[in-house]
Amino acid sequence: MKYHWIRWALTSIVLLMGVFIVHRVVTHMETKAGKASLVSPDGPSADAWISGFTYRQTQSGKTKWKVIAERAQVYEDRHVANLEEVQVQLLGEDESSHEMTVEAEKGTIDTATNNFDLDNEKDMMAVHLASGYTIFSTHFTWIEASHEITTSTPVVIRGHGLIITGIGLIGTIDDEEFKVLQDVQVEVTS
Repeated sequence: MKYHWIRWALTSIVLLMGVFIVHRVVTHMETKAGKASLVSPDGPSADAWISGFTYRQTQSGKTKWKVIAERAQVYEDRHVANLEEVQVQLLGEDESSHEMTVEAEKGTIDTATNNFDLDNEKDMMAVHLASGYTIFSTHFTWIEASHEITTSTPVVIRGHGLIITGIGLIGTIDDEEFKVLQDVQVEVTS
């Protein structure tokens, strides 16, 4: 009788461990499946999935800017890469200084034109400029041909004792001239 209870207890422990292991495996598979959020159910499959993606724009042998992403889904025929966890760095003349940096949850780069879009769904992303100004918004578009940054979403510009808010922005990074398009408000801080 004594051995019967021990056998029953050990069998119960083994069954509980089996249920726990199955639960952990299923939970782990669901977590991994959730990370593949770049899959488009109605679109064609990607030509390449890249972990640790870096895309550089060079001119005369010098890197002008680079886009770094944790994950990328590349469509070669459409010249598009969909990016997750993105960082963009616009580099200065010596390539060690940053004229602009920004981090975003996701983005898209057109590899034919080198234009890219950056998006955040949760919080505003911050575009840090070397001059000390920071521009906040949930969406930015970079137009390579004119070196312009644009958005049609609400924006906040902070720096040097100013807070400028409004909707929409267009500006050039090279000379750091920006125009807020609508509902502009300026606050002077100390």
